[in-house]
Amino acid sequence: MPYEDLREFLTDLRERGQLVQVDRSVSPHLELSLITKELNDRQGPAVLFTNVQGSPLPVVTNLFPNRERAAMALGVGVDDMRDRWIEAMRAPLEPVMVDRAACKEVIRDSADLTQIIPQIVWHEGDGGPYLPFGLCICKDPDTGRRNMAIYRIHMKGGNKVGMKLQPPQHGGVCYAKAEARGEPLQIAIAIGGDPALYIASQAVTGFGVDELGLAGRLRGAPVELVKCETVDLEVPAGAEIVLEGRVLPGVREAEGPFGEFQGYYSGASMRQVVEFTAITHRRDPIYLATYEGRPPTNTHVLQAIAREPRYFTQIRDYVCPTVKDVYVTLGGAACYHVWVSIHQQAAGQAKNVALELLKSHLVKHVIVVDDDIDVRDPLQMEWVLATRVQADRDVLILPGMASQHLDPSQPAHPSGLGCKMAIDATIPYGQDYDKVEFSPDLVERVRANWGAYGLR
Repeated sequence: MPYEDLREFLTDLRERGQLVQVDRSVSPHLELSLITKELNDRQGPAVLFTNVQGSPLPVVTNLFPNRERAAMALGVGVDDMRDRWIEAMRAPLEPVMVDRAACKEVIRDSADLTQIIPQIVWHEGDGGPYLPFGLCICKDPDTGRRNMAIYRIHMKGGNKVGMKLQPPQHGGVCYAKAEARGEPLQIAIAIGGDPALYIASQAVTGFGVDELGLAGRLRGAPVELVKCETVDLEVPAGAEIVLEGRVLPGVREAEGPFGEFQGYYSGASMRQVVEFTAITHRRDPIYLATYEGRPPTNTHVLQAIAREPRYFTQIRDYVCPTVKDVYVTLGGAACYHVWVSIHQQAAGQAKNVALELLKSHLVKHVIVVDDDIDVRDPLQMEWVLATRVQADRDVLILPGMASQHLDPSQPAHPSGLGCKMAIDATIPYGQDYDKVEFSPDLVERVRANWGAYGLR
């Protein structure tokens, strides 16, 4: 059964011993952030801070420190997540509208964020407090199709924030269309809710695909939506807090710096401004947040599990039907590095697989290996790079390609232009290397008798 909301998920985590409560007074200036980072690095439990200095709300962090926690949120095993994602992409489940919603138990008279949102500073070099885990919902001004994603939000006091909305991100595309008309882009920020919403928000989809429909299929039941008060948008009925507002056309103010998911600061720049017009929430809302920074973090986990099924189907459908596995590495910031295993059917197929993935502005380096290699095992990957690669034959260098503009190694950063690399680490098609191996029957027999040997 799907979780109805964040609270039901937290209750389940507590019962499983995966939620801890911190009642000690904690500073929102760096201390809460570092505690969260330490828990994340240790693959620790989610944490509920009940006494954040200056905060009117309790704060929950570290919801998704690993793939196991994300799989739990969807009610599946880790090995079943890819199939669940592929089904969601094939047949999204349309949301349903409701008239009454928990997120509207309180409709505030003021849209001043400082009265309700904890002012958390996450890194020493940040330009101020940031809201890092809000589900940003907007619509394509041309088609009315919804988009839901997570963008960083720089809180500037009162009802105003700075945002980074830049194409090809879909929210940036929607804003560019609205601004070209001289119109504001209506936006709503939902905080908290069924964890499937956060997982779906990281989907790699075509422009116009509704992530709320993906969330419905992922959770196994339609997402319930309710109309906003001051903007023409629909938001998850079970959200803890909803912020309604407009991204102003033709207005830019300094936003940043912020410690980004690559582990480096992105500098301050002139970026979009949002003015909020309404705040609604539950009677006793919980503020859900996450730490952003050097991988691995919760965000990297969510991005990796969302991108792997997309890349898998892309390869399977267009280049290599016999693809075995696709792994988006956390150390590669869950976007730059993709490792792929295939069963080769033709000479040069591995390079075609790599080039198919490098079309994405997010992907920087691709390694393709044979299907005898587990791409999720770093020792096997190092071995295959050492023993199956000749650089002059197997490495492709592709300069001057559209790339993820937050990569600090780009020339003239942030130019959005970078160099990409493909490594074909497969055995050349039609050849075979004389590998040292035991027969599968002997391996199975020895493992079956392991206890009889007196071994553990």
